[in-house]
Amino acid sequence: MNSSSKTILGYSKALGILLYGGFSILGLLLGYFLPRIADWALKLPWLPFEGPIKLIHALNGPWLPIILAALGCIAGIVIAYIAIKEILIITLTDQEILLEKDEQKTRLLNEQIESVFLDGKELVILGKSGHELVREKHDDSPKKICDAFIKHGYSWLAEGDPFKDEYRRWVPDSPELSLSANALMKAREMALKNNEVKDVKELRKELEKLGYIVRDEETCQYWRKVEKIG
Repeated sequence: MNSSSKTILGYSKALGILLYGGFSILGLLLGYFLPRIADWALKLPWLPFEGPIKLIHALNGPWLPIILAALGCIAGIVIAYIAIKEILIITLTDQEILLEKDEQKTRLLNEQIESVFLDGKELVILGKSGHELVREKHDDSPKKICDAFIKHGYSWLAEGDPFKDEYRRWVPDSPELSLSANALMKAREMALKNNEVKDVKELRKELEKLGYIVRDEETCQYWRKVEKIG
């Protein structure tokens, strides 16, 4: 192992060029040709968003396509920036792991980590006590992720979750769980159904504090018991 080397997963310069270049060019072209598209659209027998399209059609002048092209290019850059923010970026060295997503950073030292595995499209990093330090959706190929973690000396579990047989499916008012845990699971179930990603993650952390690790299969929740945090 080379202690000075690092590997970056989930993002590359090529991906950045593709996203920024692709979205900005698409926005530029769409903006430039928008007046012509509006002219064509107004000839259709049925038209959604008729008001805005009529407004574009009413605006004339040689500078209009250039202005719309510039606005479209800016919009494309903004969309690319948002897309990149939502990508899980993993920077690996032999000493530590840095995870970045949605402008949030998580740094883990090698000695904190027991093992690493993939659970479907999620990367899971286990701590020494069996707690999940990280559970995040990844954007790279499974082989590339596996090779990178092994290269830097982390314990990779090809067979997946070592605690998979301990999970039990949650049902409302489960007698095995405390009242607080059941309440959090109910709230989390609603968040899953409504695709409220931030609430789903925050409620997972609250459940872990109570001593429950949660994993999902669509909107179904499965739990296992661990020691309470703190």
